[in-house]
Amino acid sequence: MTVHGVARHDAGLRAVALLHQVGLKDPEQLLGRYPHELSGGMCQRVLIAIALANDPPLLIADEPTSALDVSVQRQILDRLQQLVRERGSSLLLITHDLAVALDRADRILVMRHGRLLESGTPSQLWHAPAHPYTRQLLQASPLARLQQRRTAPAIVKGEPLLQVSGLQRRFNRHGPAAVQNVSFNLQRGTTTSLVGESGSGKSTTARILLALEQASAGSVRFAGEEILGAGRKQLHGYRRRVQLVYQNPWAALDPRHDLLEIISEPLRAFGIGERRDHPSRVLELLERVGLSAELLRRRPGQLSGGQRQRVAIARALAAQPELLVLDEPLSALDAPVQAQVLDLLQTLQRELGLTYLFISHDLATVRGISDQVLVMSQGRLVDQGPTEQVFERPASDYTRRLLEDMPGQLLPLDHREQQVAGL
Repeated sequence: MTVHGVARHDAGLRAVALLHQVGLKDPEQLLGRYPHELSGGMCQRVLIAIALANDPPLLIADEPTSALDVSVQRQILDRLQQLVRERGSSLLLITHDLAVALDRADRILVMRHGRLLESGTPSQLWHAPAHPYTRQLLQASPLARLQQRRTAPAIVKGEPLLQVSGLQRRFNRHGPAAVQNVSFNLQRGTTTSLVGESGSGKSTTARILLALEQASAGSVRFAGEEILGAGRKQLHGYRRRVQLVYQNPWAALDPRHDLLEIISEPLRAFGIGERRDHPSRVLELLERVGLSAELLRRRPGQLSGGQRQRVAIARALAAQPELLVLDEPLSALDAPVQAQVLDLLQTLQRELGLTYLFISHDLATVRGISDQVLVMSQGRLVDQGPTEQVFERPASDYTRRLLEDMPGQLLPLDHREQQVAGL
């Protein structure tokens, strides 16, 4: 605002008013805080306030909610639309999430490779897409996966692969527990999804299971062996059997190294095979995740987002794990690539008998791929059970609210047709 001639004192008063308008509490106090002291949802609201500061007639929102959980996503989009209506502004929403576009837009433009392929109302594109690429987007979208149901895997009977009992984690002796009395089992060959809002405790739980974080209390048994309090040698073997696929493959892969170096790293770290055999093993892993051998000497910066995520999966598989922890593995990818990576993960599970712990805020995808769903809130498991039970008969008000906040809940879309008929 000061750049556009607003006096510093007036700009400060205006900033407080804007922070209040975007739904932030105690805006006067927030003015003295830095971005790293705010949650993701709070930072996004601050960005909206900045964009609105000079009363623009057009607001361009570029993927404003792609990294946020469903509840915060809905709050942000509701606030954006409310402010646009109140100010008489226009909103250009750029997104790869078709459910969000179908819920929120009056008109949708579909682009690919710099070309406008199709435009129309949400109802037109949903019911009668004209272009093959639009149909591909719809078929690959989470909305389509919401219609799917998980086919029962070949479950190995007997003792669960992972048994978690009474897990607790406190960062402050006198503060609330980040994880409190969490208990669940993972059966071999199944997919369990762990969902919840930011700050619910799901990431801390995952870090404990990966032996990256210490628990304050509880038990974690893997294949019958207690992991909490284990010695260095036992943990070394455990870490080979439990691997992580990160949310952002760009950040997870060293940009200085080629794929041979990246994928062979676990082979060296865990002493798997002879060094002279590592290149051939890496080629096998590339083939298994659907990548060409021609990419062997490429660096991550020379790959697409989908290719990078396949490399991250190949690196995890190099350790010959039994359990993969998948931390938001699709959130940085567009819909068609998401569908391809999901197909790959399901194929690998069938072929290798892998067990998945899938951490996600995309409930449509969770419903399509999961055998079991765990719902966390404020460090506690508030709901757990078979997927259909959790989605059809949720046990907690929190789970019901998450389901209500899912993108796509505003379909059918015909109520907007008259509003935009003159466009």
